[in-house]
Amino acid sequence: MAVADLNVDCSFRESGVNEEHVQLLAELDGQWPPVLARRDDRLVIDGVHRVAAARLLGRKRIETEWFDGGADDALVEFVRRNVYHGLPLTLRERKRVASRLLRAHADWSDRRLAELCAISPKTVGRLRTTAGDRPNGQVPHLDTGSRVGRDDRARPVNRAAMRSRVVEAIKAQPGASLRAVAAQVGVSPETVRLVRMSLSCAPDTEPTPSVAGHARAAAPRRLPWEGDAALASCDAGDFVGWFDRTSINEQDCLERVETLPLGRVYEIADEARRRSEMWMKFARRAEARAAKRS
Repeated sequence: MAVADLNVDCSFRESGVNEEHVQLLAELDGQWPPVLARRDDRLVIDGVHRVAAARLLGRKRIETEWFDGGADDALVEFVRRNVYHGLPLTLRERKRVASRLLRAHADWSDRRLAELCAISPKTVGRLRTTAGDRPNGQVPHLDTGSRVGRDDRARPVNRAAMRSRVVEAIKAQPGASLRAVAAQVGVSPETVRLVRMSLSCAPDTEPTPSVAGHARAAAPRRLPWEGDAALASCDAGDFVGWFDRTSINEQDCLERVETLPLGRVYEIADEARRRSEMWMKFARRAEARAAKRS
């Protein structure tokens, strides 16, 4: 491709052309990878410094690869090629690009943008909540019901609201297939399966009048250690209060699993296993202590 026919725009980089880097490339005397340019307008997407080095050396032509896509696609490709290779983008430039991508791809997840721009998901989250120079303070990239992750799958931002929609759809069409409900609500069949399973495990929330009356008349279930004077007088303090504060039930677990952010699933699962193992150690030591006294 003729060097003179290529259009160079340094708006992707805040600092513009780095003359020191151009000199280093010029010393290679044309031994560079091909530059990437958009086919329709000859705009250089990747290789601005190589084009500058070619002009410095007086070269008339430069090896070029063509890119087909719009301005937003070109920005994504530029970031992908320059975060780790060539002249790396500075942190300030990566944040600036992430802000531009948020406006172009509002439905992308924080983790997807973070991986592309080599910044943390928390940084993307902070950039997402910045209204910038909008006088009315509106932030359109916050108003998305779902976001597309690194695997190109869309997931709801508010999982509790999503679960409520799935529950309503299941109750309205109890005989519908998983795929039918999933298509109606806009979730995966696996999500529908998990919600349906949690509903089947949940207790009946609308008992018949006779059952309800019996429940009101029945005394609340008393746990065997409640009111135990020995436990109340433990050297470590209020054992019963401490023990009950860590109590959970199956239904509560099922509900909270459905609202757990997917980005924290593995960390929470690891912590749950750690706590479970601690309780197993507690139980084994308590039983071992009792066995020694017997």
